[in-house]
Amino acid sequence: MKAAIIVLSVILVLLIIVAGVLYFTDSGSPDAPSTEPTTTAPSTTEPTTEPPTTEPPTTEPPTTTEPPLELILQEDVIYLNGETVELYEINGQDYIAAQTFADRSGLSLDSQEPLTMSGRLDQVAVSEDGTDLTVNGQTHSVTDAVLVHEDVPYILFHQLVEALQYPIYTDSESGDLYITPACRPFEIPADVNVPVLMYHAVSDNMWGINELFVSPSDMEEQLAYLVDNGYDPIWFEDLAYVEDYDKPVILTFDDGYDDNYSELYPLLQKYQVKATIFVIGNAPGTNHKMTEEEIKELSDSGLVSIQSHAYTHDYLNYMGEESLVWELGESQRVLARITGRVPYVLCYPSGGYSDLTLEVGERYYLFGLKMNGGLYNTSDDPFLVSRYYVSRYTDIYSFASFLTEAGT
Repeated sequence: MKAAIIVLSVILVLLIIVAGVLYFTDSGSPDAPSTEPTTTAPSTTEPTTEPPTTEPPTTEPPTTTEPPLELILQEDVIYLNGETVELYEINGQDYIAAQTFADRSGLSLDSQEPLTMSGRLDQVAVSEDGTDLTVNGQTHSVTDAVLVHEDVPYILFHQLVEALQYPIYTDSESGDLYITPACRPFEIPADVNVPVLMYHAVSDNMWGINELFVSPSDMEEQLAYLVDNGYDPIWFEDLAYVEDYDKPVILTFDDGYDDNYSELYPLLQKYQVKATIFVIGNAPGTNHKMTEEEIKELSDSGLVSIQSHAYTHDYLNYMGEESLVWELGESQRVLARITGRVPYVLCYPSGGYSDLTLEVGERYYLFGLKMNGGLYNTSDDPFLVSRYYVSRYTDIYSFASFLTEAGT
């Protein structure tokens, strides 16, 4: 009996142990993780960006922008070969648009960078740094010979005019300035025969001395003869390169009659022939004389050179110095005002002159013309230029005989 009780006790203990194990297995281990959600606190560390793996960037040097040039329009009235031009003050110096200067001076603007100009007698060049202005082989040191504003080059004005030796004429009353390239003294190739022909009126309306009126039909026949036979009608300024012409001849018309505009001018246009007209200073707009507007039109045509026949057409050979100074100077001033160009040739009224006339004339002009004397040779005294007289009664054969030695 006792043994049975012991066995039962052992069995009971075992059952209790098994039940305990089963119980704890069912409930889960106390070490199992909690199933409640957990909240993660935001990170307090800023996100980091990895540096690029490319080569370090190169730093461009800072760019400096030049301030735009300030152009100050000058108030001075300046005529350059017949037309007013605009000058600008830039950095304290006077400049002119390079193209304007070239056009008005008869030059061509060959290049802008570096700037160069050229003509039959002149060569102008500016160094790349703008510190040298070279004119006809002579170099002048300057500051900023050329400045560019809105892609337009401007060139130093007064220094260029001085280097080209263009005379500056100042109207003592108005203060206006006149710059006429043809007035520049020049050397004339020696010993070239240049027939100079003297005309007056061109009309069949002979209100004065008949022989002075060449008929328009004869005038046309003579111009056609010149063109058809290879003659070169030129102006006096063209004598600077007279050797460029095979048969140079100069046509001159005295007194400035109105038919020079109405009859002669259309013929000059038709045949493209150059002529020189000598105008009396106090006569424009008077009876049978051209008006100022007509004179200006002729001067701007590229076919007519307007020159001086003195101021009153009085006899210069009887005048004293004071009268001559006024007579020649006033004529020059009046014609410059009308045409914008300073006359540089004087035709002695009625052919009268004296030694004093020649001396005073040289103060104002480059040439002086007589009424007659025949053939002019470039080695002659430039103030005693001879001419052939063409009248109403000069036939084409006599006319042709005046020309035979041209260019020889």
